[in-house]
Amino acid sequence: MRKVPDMGQVISFINMKGGVGKTTLVVNVAYALAYKHDKKVLLVDVDPQFNASTYLMKEKQYVKHMNSDTKHTIVDIFKPKYADRFSTVTGKKGKKKKHKASLSHYIFTVYENDGRLDLIPSELNLMIIQASERMTENKLRNFLIEKATQYDYILIDCPPTISIFTQAAILASDKYLVPIKPDPLSTIGLPLLEAWLEDFTDNAGITVACVGIVFCFVRSRTLQMQAVMEDLRKQRPDEVFDSHLGLSIRVSESVERHLPVFRYVPRLKWAGQILDITEEFLNRTSGD
Repeated sequence: MRKVPDMGQVISFINMKGGVGKTTLVVNVAYALAYKHDKKVLLVDVDPQFNASTYLMKEKQYVKHMNSDTKHTIVDIFKPKYADRFSTVTGKKGKKKKHKASLSHYIFTVYENDGRLDLIPSELNLMIIQASERMTENKLRNFLIEKATQYDYILIDCPPTISIFTQAAILASDKYLVPIKPDPLSTIGLPLLEAWLEDFTDNAGITVACVGIVFCFVRSRTLQMQAVMEDLRKQRPDEVFDSHLGLSIRVSESVERHLPVFRYVPRLKWAGQILDITEEFLNRTSGD
């Protein structure tokens, strides 16, 4: 059952291990939903490393957003009404009032045509947020319910660790998706992630369904990777996506160009892989 029936689906992209393609996947799927399928999509970056933000925003755009007196980031969702704010861009510290801002104060619009992709950027300051303030973990959920009901999908890029931001993302989510690199070290963490999710959601009294598992950064000629993929497909035939994302310098270059893979290299196979993953993502979530 949806947490908020009149909202679009809120889906966290989560893995407890870094370097598995999580941010690359969520950015590209979010962009493809808006660009290819005319969906209204909000991407929420709750990772203090803010990689999704720098993927989609050029340096000047990011600095302008950070230096604006009227623009906010994910930090302002979690902070108390009045709080010291240290700028990692200017180095200056000062008071910034958390006023009753509209959603437009938080978002950076990445793409807009028939579909739309908006981003709530993150920043390094997110690391100073503490869980000591009452109900910190519920602030993201409350924010989205109040301000973000106009989207078809809200995708959350989680940090690669269990923290209050991971907890906040899951509390706000209807579902989760696990990007995974098909190597032994990455797959070992999958049962640990699932055990934490089961325990956390049981304690919170909520249900968060699994959209599926997507293999990322796959080297097609590596026998060990192929063996890992085959084993996991046999163990979880309904969970593993048919499509996967390969490993390529072209994918890395798309980050530097601030473009999704399917716009940076539209005629190469990696673009097709992203579009296939997005189609499967739509099929797996279209019934809700």
